[in-house]
Amino acid sequence: MFIEELRKPIEGLCTAMKLACEKVNAGIDPDNATRAEICMFVLYLIMDEGSFDEEEFALIEEAAEYVIYRDNWEQMVEIGRADSEEHYLSQPPESIKFLTELDNALYEVGENLNSVNSAMEVYKFIGKVFVNLKGFTDDKRNAKLQKFLHMVDDYQRENSKVPVYKSVLDGTEETAKVIPSKKGVPAPKKS
Repeated sequence: MFIEELRKPIEGLCTAMKLACEKVNAGIDPDNATRAEICMFVLYLIMDEGSFDEEEFALIEEAAEYVIYRDNWEQMVEIGRADSEEHYLSQPPESIKFLTELDNALYEVGENLNSVNSAMEVYKFIGKVFVNLKGFTDDKRNAKLQKFLHMVDDYQRENSKVPVYKSVLDGTEETAKVIPSKKGVPAPKKS
């Protein structure tokens, strides 16, 4: 039951990424990359001073249906940037960046999909599960989750061309910094 609760939003995100790639004719299948990003996100949350609970990590590997083989462990950790909080928080996952760009492109042609919010909600849900996995709120993990959510929220605010987006932090609608483009989006007026 627990695995299925995690698997459903992961599958949803993978499907959304696949549909998004098809919509823009990206010619790639993002499935494995998205699953690996989710595993690295959980590793970032549960890693404490260079170690983590293997059984907890096995849960997300099973839910994501993606196994990080221990013989190429160091390479995967380095690629996933999960080796340090500072390194991991230096940029959002590629899925967040891709969906922000997709939302921007769609907004420029008159569509307002705001798909990145759905992805951010998946990360938030998975994060909350692993913050409370031990039966109580792990304050260290919660602090790491909040830093991650602030990082992706800031990224969204700074890189979105969509004028209004829903903040993943508290669900409020916020005005994003509108980036003028050649496609007719007016520049912000000075007050």
